[in-house]
Amino acid sequence: MKVWFADNDLEDACVAIAGIPLDETGTFLPGTHLGAERIRSCAEAVESYSPYFKMDLSEHKISDIGDMDLKKTESMSRKLALIREKTGEIMGKGIKPLLLGGEHTLTLGAVQAVLDQHADLIVLQLDAHADLRDVGERGNNMAHDTVMRRILDFMDSGSLIQVGLRSFSLEELEVKGIQRYDIDQISDIVKTLDNRPFWLTFDLDVLDSTTMPAVGNPEPAGATYKQVVDLLLELKGKNVVGADLVEFNPLAADFPAPCVTAANLLRELCCLLVSSSAD
Repeated sequence: MKVWFADNDLEDACVAIAGIPLDETGTFLPGTHLGAERIRSCAEAVESYSPYFKMDLSEHKISDIGDMDLKKTESMSRKLALIREKTGEIMGKGIKPLLLGGEHTLTLGAVQAVLDQHADLIVLQLDAHADLRDVGERGNNMAHDTVMRRILDFMDSGSLIQVGLRSFSLEELEVKGIQRYDIDQISDIVKTLDNRPFWLTFDLDVLDSTTMPAVGNPEPAGATYKQVVDLLLELKGKNVVGADLVEFNPLAADFPAPCVTAANLLRELCCLLVSSSAD
């Protein structure tokens, strides 16, 4: 199925939603490969009008191009290459990609595609976890808990902004140059972005686990829904080139509330990208 307010043809769209059912390296609860389809189903309960952005997405051209088929290859590097190719293909049409995951490793492929076009890219990461291990807990160097470290293989650490962290190893804490903020330091975050192009990677576990239990690695003491929406509103008009919404895991908490919350955030991310496209 498709997100109901995203039924436009790709060629006419300003934003394209692509499902990325990647679920290879989870360290606690597997199930993120089901995330995109479950969010789509719960979007049926979500209005197309955002009371925050004051925007009705039915008045804009959004396309849901379905899920990528990643089952044909077992290699993580090849899966990431396919994600990079798809992201680049969308951007090559002048359309902003919104990737719906899926484990966080997918962001590496997406960011590599964006760097092909924007060498001065910033990655803005909303997350409970740093994801900066050099080797993941399961011995992989390309994994959901190493994804930001691998991104730093291609860009300067000063171009990574991390927001909402509350779980990390000493190894990750010692990575130098990264700019880190609490979720309520909105003015500082926006000032740091300046007018540089940025990719927004939104790991749903940035939210407090009582609000978002449906993730593979839930963490207490996180952001409220209002805090993340307030940040998204302040990003309106900034140079966002694309985004991903990752780590939704319906097997971790298979009841409607967290799923509808994720679907609402999908709407707000669409609004952010449409607003940027309009500018």
